[in-house]
Amino acid sequence: MAFEGVRKYGGHVERGGFRANARRNVRLRARVTHIHAGWQRETEVVDLGLGGACLVLDEFLSAGDPVSISFVSPTLWDPLLVRARVAWVHAATSLNEARAGIAFEHKSAASVLALFELVNATRED
Repeated sequence: MAFEGVRKYGGHVERGGFRANARRNVRLRARVTHIHAGWQRETEVVDLGLGGACLVLDEFLSAGDPVSISFVSPTLWDPLLVRARVAWVHAATSLNEARAGIAFEHKSAASVLALFELVNATRED
């Protein structure tokens, strides 16, 4: 269960954030596509939940940017494609890689179920 409080990742602490869905620490490869700019990049997903994910990436994103993310899952025949919007971005520092938080925009119950299965099939680090 998520609540107001402190969230820590990669040495950075974010205070006062609210998350409606819990996240699981993962190490997944995915493909992110910027809807407006048209680029596609491989990315590492470091946490994942039904409401969103945290990505490590080397491409510039801005809060509010529309993206899609494609996951390959052992529980699915085809990659799971989910639309999302960038919720926050933290630039790279000498200690941490650039990260972006994305909020999923589910279009169907089937995509939520597929994501639920992916989250449950992924072991925590």
